[in-house]
Amino acid sequence: MITTMIVFSPLIGVLLMLLLRSADVRTVRYAALGAAAVPLLTVFYVYFVYGSSLDDPSLTQSFDWIVSLGIGYRVGLDGLGFGMFFLSALLTLIAVVASWDIRENVRPYFTVLFIAELGMLGVFAAQDLILFYAFFEITLIPMYLLVGIWGDENRRSAAIKFFIYTFLGSTVMLAGFLALGMLSGPDFSIEALGGGGTLSQTTQIVLAALILFGLLVKVPAVPLHSWLLDVYVSSPISTNVLLSGILPKLGTYGLIKIAVPLLPDGVEPFLPLVAALGVVNIIYGAFVAFMQPDLKALVAYSSIGTLGFILLGISSGNALGINGAVMQQVTHGLYSALLFILVGIIASHTGTRRIDELGGLAARMPYVGGLLALGALSAMGVPGLGIFVSEFMSIMGGYTAFPVQGVLAALGIVLGAMYLLYMLQRTIFGPVKPSTAEAIDAGPIEMAAIVPLALLLVVLGVFPSLLISVQEPTVELIIAMIGGSA
Repeated sequence: MITTMIVFSPLIGVLLMLLLRSADVRTVRYAALGAAAVPLLTVFYVYFVYGSSLDDPSLTQSFDWIVSLGIGYRVGLDGLGFGMFFLSALLTLIAVVASWDIRENVRPYFTVLFIAELGMLGVFAAQDLILFYAFFEITLIPMYLLVGIWGDENRRSAAIKFFIYTFLGSTVMLAGFLALGMLSGPDFSIEALGGGGTLSQTTQIVLAALILFGLLVKVPAVPLHSWLLDVYVSSPISTNVLLSGILPKLGTYGLIKIAVPLLPDGVEPFLPLVAALGVVNIIYGAFVAFMQPDLKALVAYSSIGTLGFILLGISSGNALGINGAVMQQVTHGLYSALLFILVGIIASHTGTRRIDELGGLAARMPYVGGLLALGALSAMGVPGLGIFVSEFMSIMGGYTAFPVQGVLAALGIVLGAMYLLYMLQRTIFGPVKPSTAEAIDAGPIEMAAIVPLALLLVVLGVFPSLLISVQEPTVELIIAMIGGSA
């Protein structure tokens, strides 16, 4: 029952926003902050009480929903989704704190934000294919509105592109889900459908192709990524926190939770392609990021590149690589949210996002400059920070299965370090530029949005077992199901 309570707890925020129609903006923000804290505190409770035994019956709930179609309301928590379940609650709270860039229609903004959180929490708790799809789609309209209403002057075209791409992908994915449930039956329970059932390999390949396409659009994997840059650049910073930190993981999580274990024989022929797409993401993201004049666009392409390590780890089919991919989902969300918020602070305090107009930030904004360096070092995979552990595991697992792709992915780390160090050289070091001459450092509210993310990156870098110990038992079950190697 507790899982259901957490999934639907964002409705508290929705209700508060509807009730506070005549309240001032300050009251609305504090109410949103309190509502966003509820699911996060409850997730912390689950971690400390059930972290070592997420298969506890009290964390699951199941009943028939549409009996004639075999569709049920089935929710629960496991090691594959718990990290992202926690991150969804955390980044929603961070997005509320970082919403200083939202000055108009504040109450509707938070209402839509909480609906998006409900969908994200539901995806990582769903244990039924159709329920997974329902929550998957719940996130679509809120994110479309967050971009299309509160974005910059290009927001409408960006929102429409986002909607078309992701709706197309999810529709194709739904076709695969329906076919899988009807052919494997008797219901759409993810647990019951595990291992491909009695489906022939040819049937599994066809179904896997549909599901993989839908999920890879969501990641997005190059070349299905053309919607991403416009959406990231046009969105408010507080929306970027969820767009970069959570939304792509709906796709990667679906690969780990559904595609690989439910259609092992069908996915197997596509694994080399998924690994290759991961490498393309890594190298393409690095090269294009190097050429970006806009700091926000650079972070967007950096995010695309780092997602490639998740694809590589998933394709490995071994415990090391999949553990790395599951952890990378969380660490990627932390570092990308950190960098996007820092970009917003820099743009707000200097009036520009152009890299060639920034310089000497370390002198004028030491806290922001230092945390920007920390975020960039995280993106590079520097030891001692969370990304290093997850990337190393993904690369080593990927190398075991696909040596060429593993070597190219390692090369991608070098390319990433090159453009990130070049960015740091031009922004936080060197002479102070006119745009930064009068800039002031981050204030208390801005620091409250970025310090927790920075601390978590350090904590997971030093104590990765805090997350790996939770996810490892479920990963081992997946490996046993697909016949992979430990």
